[in-house]
Amino acid sequence: MKNSTSIMTVSIFLLMFLISGCGGKSLPDGMPSLVTCSILVQQDKIPLVNANVSLIPADGSKWNAAGSTNDSGIAKLYTLSQYEGVPEGKYKVVVSKRETIPGVARASDGSTKGTPDQHFNLVELQYSNLAETPLILEIVKGKSHYELEAGKAVRIQEKQRQNDIVNIL
Repeated sequence: MKNSTSIMTVSIFLLMFLISGCGGKSLPDGMPSLVTCSILVQQDKIPLVNANVSLIPADGSKWNAAGSTNDSGIAKLYTLSQYEGVPEGKYKVVVSKRETIPGVARASDGSTKGTPDQHFNLVELQYSNLAETPLILEIVKGKSHYELEAGKAVRIQEKQRQNDIVNIL
């Protein structure tokens, strides 16, 4: 009796596993197989935390990949923002990180004018611009970890946008 209960339990778990499709999402039509990988992004050999990393295929295909770096500067990469991994191939890499310092709202009685939010780029502009980035990465089967150096640490204030000025007057 005990043996048949064990067999029944194992059978139910096996059936659930098969029905779930092994737990993964099925890939869209035409998407190549994916290489599960991560990337360490650094500035001056220091991990770049909370940065956005985008991989744009050099061959012009539509299988872009992206991720955000964690507290160790490592990003897990996802194709089309939802499929874990990246198709094999060569990619241009764009890295960006911004900081926003909130402005001050205008007083309701009109006694003070507000100030706009201030925005800063924390990555050299060439690395956050697809046309200018010198970062190239080739994803290959069998390699699961990559490292990139995204220049030196910077804090470049963005120009004030007209909408910011209008919203504070």
